[in-house]
Amino acid sequence: MHGVQIPWRAAPRAALSSPLTLLVSLVTALLLSFVVAAAVMHSAASGSAAVDYQQDRLCTESLHPSLEVFLPPHQVTPLFDDVRRSVGDQPVLPAAYTREARTDFGGRQTYAKFGFRPGATDHLKVLEGGAKDGLWVPKSIADTTDLQLGKRGMGGRLPPVTAIYADVRDPLDPWWCSERQYVVPNTMRKDTDLPTSVVWVPDAAAFDALPPEVAPVVDVTIRFPSPVPQTVDEAEDLLAAGTARVQKYDEMGLRVNSPLVLPVENAHQTVRNVRSAILPLTLISLLIGLAGVATVAVQWAQRRHTELRLLWVRGAGPVALGGRALLELGLPLLVGGLLGLGVARLLLPVYAPSGALPPGTTAAGALSVLVVVVLSLVTTWATAAVRAHRVFQAATTGNRLRRVLAAVPWELATAGLAVWAWLRVQDSGLASPTRIGGLPRIDAAALAFPLLVVLTTALLASRVARWALRASHRVSLWSRPAAQLAVRRLAAAAGPVTGVLLVGVLAIGTIAVGTSIAGSQKTALDLKSGMYTGAESVVRVSDVIELPAALRGNSTVVGVSEINDRMGLVVDPATFRDGAFQHDVDPALLTQPLRVGTAPAGEITMPGLPRLTPTAHVASFPKLGTAGWVVPRDQVPDPSDVGSWYVWSAKPLRELTDVLSDNGIVYRNGVERAKAIAGLPFLTIQWTFGFVAAIGVVLAVVAAIALLLAIEVRRRQNALSGAFSTRMGLRPSALLSSHLLELGALAVAAVVVGLAASAVSSGFAVPRLDPAPRLTPTPELPNVFPLLGATVVGSALVVLVAAWIAVRAVRSARIGELIRG
Repeated sequence: MHGVQIPWRAAPRAALSSPLTLLVSLVTALLLSFVVAAAVMHSAASGSAAVDYQQDRLCTESLHPSLEVFLPPHQVTPLFDDVRRSVGDQPVLPAAYTREARTDFGGRQTYAKFGFRPGATDHLKVLEGGAKDGLWVPKSIADTTDLQLGKRGMGGRLPPVTAIYADVRDPLDPWWCSERQYVVPNTMRKDTDLPTSVVWVPDAAAFDALPPEVAPVVDVTIRFPSPVPQTVDEAEDLLAAGTARVQKYDEMGLRVNSPLVLPVENAHQTVRNVRSAILPLTLISLLIGLAGVATVAVQWAQRRHTELRLLWVRGAGPVALGGRALLELGLPLLVGGLLGLGVARLLLPVYAPSGALPPGTTAAGALSVLVVVVLSLVTTWATAAVRAHRVFQAATTGNRLRRVLAAVPWELATAGLAVWAWLRVQDSGLASPTRIGGLPRIDAAALAFPLLVVLTTALLASRVARWALRASHRVSLWSRPAAQLAVRRLAAAAGPVTGVLLVGVLAIGTIAVGTSIAGSQKTALDLKSGMYTGAESVVRVSDVIELPAALRGNSTVVGVSEINDRMGLVVDPATFRDGAFQHDVDPALLTQPLRVGTAPAGEITMPGLPRLTPTAHVASFPKLGTAGWVVPRDQVPDPSDVGSWYVWSAKPLRELTDVLSDNGIVYRNGVERAKAIAGLPFLTIQWTFGFVAAIGVVLAVVAAIALLLAIEVRRRQNALSGAFSTRMGLRPSALLSSHLLELGALAVAAVVVGLAASAVSSGFAVPRLDPAPRLTPTPELPNVFPLLGATVVGSALVVLVAAWIAVRAVRSARIGELIRG
């Protein structure tokens, strides 16, 4: 009995005699665990990315629910004190603003509004003076009166003027963002001497002491500065805690502003969308990975055939022999699982849209890896046990189940699922949101359509390859011995060959689908944003202006005339293309009236524009999209009759407004392309298919490992046949060519079929996956040539390495030992 136990105790040490098998086991478990853990972390990180994207479009200091109300002056300080007592240690940033009123600063009277906000003077640009114990007056007010530092207005009832500062203009410093409606005057109003910037008082006591005639009513804002949330959980906690703090004042009738409500809902929806979309491919990858584990177990059983037979003769059954496989391969699988978890966490910034994970995500990933490791161990044990049973107990019937599984037309089932998914795509896989600002419902089945097409094509390709290899014995290419030997080797290894082809097509197709759809969403968001705004940055000006020197060559002035749902643009043909968003329009067409898209033909009349009967037509145009009219500026009788004028620029908004301010040009309503439209629906699909591409890369590594493992499993047969062939006169170069043909044919088939399947499926799906169909243009497939080049280069490298290993085995073989073995 003791003699029977020795092989079991020596099993872990015996595993070291096959280091390649151990390495392949470890890498397979690593990749499998990485995919599952990365799926958990990626979906959680998408929520963090959604929070980050949305809060970047909000005001940082108003993320915490804030209060807004207008009160009589005598109630302001008591409210501030009560809020401070109620919220405890939570920081409070109050502000109070009077309305515009006639004010005397010691010279000519003008309109002014007064404000107090702790720290306000630290965020202003001083032009004159700078002492913080008096009034800080904006330059726009100082220019309308003979203002002098030190003067006390309103008959001495105002604090002395101690500084003149540059007016606060768009785009705002983040500290001012929440106060925009109070600190940025609407200078486009016709009563332009009424809206003013704020005159800042030094402290709350000075604000309380303002003359009653300048402060009949006060607008109050109370912000609660808080750490910026990085994850959905942090945002939800901030919202819940903040809501509880201000509930008392909500019940009192004060206006509560909670901008995080919708972003939190959208972030949760993003997590659900991404998780449901990547789950099917993750499960497919899990099955493929477990099949890889089973393949390693089969290869191990082939290497240990003699020892397993000896144990069988000594009384060990299939269950015990499967346990022997666990003793040798269990540790590499466990180590690979732990490494896969570590790699998934380490590479999070590479494949995920955010590096911030909610609490518990890593634990959930570890739990998923534990499940994967257990499944891998069970698969190894079951595969080795079934293999032993088939070889030693049921040699004549052991292949029946495999033949049945091979005969089942799995591709018909996946094709049916693909048809069903296509119907879901046609039925709009992106349902319209039910509320303003909400996300469209993303149908995971619709998103799975291109992947199901790739899977169906991969299954079909492997079945056709199996049929072709069965019929390959009829092929006679002995005039080209390298090709003939390549065909015979492929036929002799039909099972591994079709398996590698299946995974290879799925890998390349998945990479292509993921990169194509993710790229199309990124490009669509950029183009739709540009077409919506018309330029990289846009500001409204009071009238037609002469562009400053710094804006010539990169900006243009555009007029807009609107009536009902009709819009016409007045453009300067000489400068339009300098500032407008990139658009393929013939410059010669800009010198005549244009009809755009679906705008009705015939004569059209719009405010400020002449009667138009455009004969030229373009399909789309910046700002107008696919409906509207374009008129050259020199055909407009009086530019002042045009409804509004804008500066369109290719410069960033900050640079544009700095130039306008430096040249004394009044502007408002600054818009930048990057924040013009809600991009989260586009990003959700982009993040989903970015992960699909990452899984495709993992599958490509699995395919490469499977190919090298197939060569290793047949090392003895290939070495023996290659050695005999060279002894019979086959040149070494022909032997290398033979292996290159064999492996190259497999790689070319995988690349061609995978890319073709992805091109067809993505070509149908991309135009339908449009989160903003009302905006132009429709998403289109990106340039695939970089991907094609990378795929060809990567496949060629794998083929060269595999061919080198095969030829090296032949050159180092000792034919006598091979025959005796």
